[in-house]
Amino acid sequence: KNLYIVGSKSYGRAPTFLMATGYEQVRSIAAFMAGDIESSEKVELDLPETGVCSVSFSNITTNNSCETNSCCS
Repeated sequence: KNLYIVGSKSYGRAPTFLMATGYEQVRSIAAFMAGDIESSEKVELDLPETGVCSVSFSNITTNNSCETNSCCS
């Protein structure tokens, strides 16, 4: 009771994903501890549609390099 573990790490995830989920955990816990139960129960996390970060290699140039479009870059 009254113990909050924040920032549980999931290996294999991009750092930006970990930062976003960690921030949401802290925001939710801080709201709960401040007595704002309604706000603490809201999820204010905006993830990609698939829930994972992905890379698109559709922008390959003539010199065989590529520009990536990634949610995590």
